Amino acid sequence: MGEDSPKKQHGSYTWVIPLIAVFVVTAAVIMGLFVFNEQVPLDTVPEPPEELPPAQTLYRNYCATCHGADGLGVARRYPPLVDTHWVLEDSERLVLITLHGLTGPIEVRGQTYDDYMPPLGHRLSDEEIAHLLTYVRNSWGNDAGAITADEVSQTRQDHPHPRDPWTAEELADRNAP
Repeated sequence: MGEDSPKKQHGSYTWVIPLIAVFVVTAAVIMGLFVFNEQVPLDTVPEPPEELPPAQTLYRNYCATCHGADGLGVARRYPPLVDTHWVLEDSERLVLITLHGLTGPIEVRGQTYDDYMPPLGHRLSDEEIAHLLTYVRNSWGNDAGAITADEVSQTRQDHPHPRDPWTAEELADRNAP
């Protein structure tokens, strides 16, 4: 009976255990996406929170993953927010990028970046965006003016959602004579 031993028969089904594990993990991830994914329409203007979180917390939650805790970005992926005209000049442009997102190539401090920034206008209130962007414009050696919730609100009204994310070219063209 050497070849048909019970030990060999059990060994032929060991591939089932990893398959079941992959199935269970995949099912858990998919269920998590449905249970925890907050579906917010893109044209929704969020209500401001009762208490505005610290700007550094907003930055950490929404920006630091890509732009770094120090605002220096991620080499060849995401641009820095330090010492760049994209942050320090034209505050409305910065609000537009935050509200609607940005896609395609953009040159920052002599380096070209070509990735996607998701829109935050459907997630953050005017007050939160103003608070967050004022933090960015005045951190890590940046020295620019504050952005107010009224400015964010006016920009949101002038450029309503839904719309595709901005491109650097579109943003440059909007200031052209």
